[in-house]
Amino acid sequence: MSKRSSGGVAVIAVLIGVIAVAVGTAAIMLTDSSRIEDKKNMPVMVESVADSSSLAESEVDEPELPPEPEALMEYPENTADYVEIKDKDMTADYAILLDSDENTIVAGKNYNKKMYPASLTKIMTLIVAAENIEDLQDTYTFTADDIDPLVEEDASRAGFDAGEEVTAEDMMYAAILTSGADGTVGLANMVAGSEKDFVVMMNEKAKELGLENTNFENASGLHGKNHYSTCEDMAMILKYAMENDVCREVLTARKYTTSKTKQHKDGIELPCILAMRLDGYYVEGGGDIIGGKTGFTTEAKYTLATQLEYEDKNYICVTAKSKGDFVSMEDNILIYEKYVPRQGN
Repeated sequence: MSKRSSGGVAVIAVLIGVIAVAVGTAAIMLTDSSRIEDKKNMPVMVESVADSSSLAESEVDEPELPPEPEALMEYPENTADYVEIKDKDMTADYAILLDSDENTIVAGKNYNKKMYPASLTKIMTLIVAAENIEDLQDTYTFTADDIDPLVEEDASRAGFDAGEEVTAEDMMYAAILTSGADGTVGLANMVAGSEKDFVVMMNEKAKELGLENTNFENASGLHGKNHYSTCEDMAMILKYAMENDVCREVLTARKYTTSKTKQHKDGIELPCILAMRLDGYYVEGGGDIIGGKTGFTTEAKYTLATQLEYEDKNYICVTAKSKGDFVSMEDNILIYEKYVPRQGN
């Protein structure tokens, strides 16, 4: 009887232990469950990090952009006694007389209206080439792809041949004196690898100068709907070019002979179109036309940009859409004679 009572107590003790373990486990499970529920309700830490990042970004100041570079040139202002050109003897639809030293406009006609510059374009071509070619004796070899399209377009050429190795200096004189499109194509390819990329440089230079009414589509001045300028902008371009030693030397040359090559054993004699048209003319009242550039396309008619030296002063005249080649020269001379301030006037 006593043995049975002891065994019963042992069984009861075991049952109590099992129940205690079960209760403890249940309590732990409930606790873990409550913790899981709490975690579900807690804010996600990633969201807190994102919020912190947004706050940091809002507190950071935007970096300051560098200021736009100042233009190399300023647009000229009219003089106090500026004159509107209305002469019946002048055929040009557009004209300007710029006092280059004072950067003032003495006289003008539609000078800030857009016009087609034709080969006056080559002044900018010369500028970009002169500023990007370190050695003027560096050479470029022409290809049929350079020359053939110019022949097809009947563009003016100096006479370089496919396969001919020509110096940068020779191409500069060819582009200006004889208005050779082969010279401009060679310079463009030499400097930029293609005329398209060279034109980008021309327009960037125009922007750098501060010009607002000029856009180029090619390096030679062949007609294009969006290839335009104004007499005012072209006067500024010529003024800038004349302040560059290389450009000035080319723009004031009266003749030039290119280097000897296999294709041209004696070189090519390049007559200056401007000098030929000036032959026999003079400016009454004094002053010498020292250089410049001629231009022509069917759409642009005759364009002309020249510089006059008179009593230690420099004047620039640009005319556009004149009725003839020599007439354009007469238009320039008329403006110089009538509107350049003279002593005693």
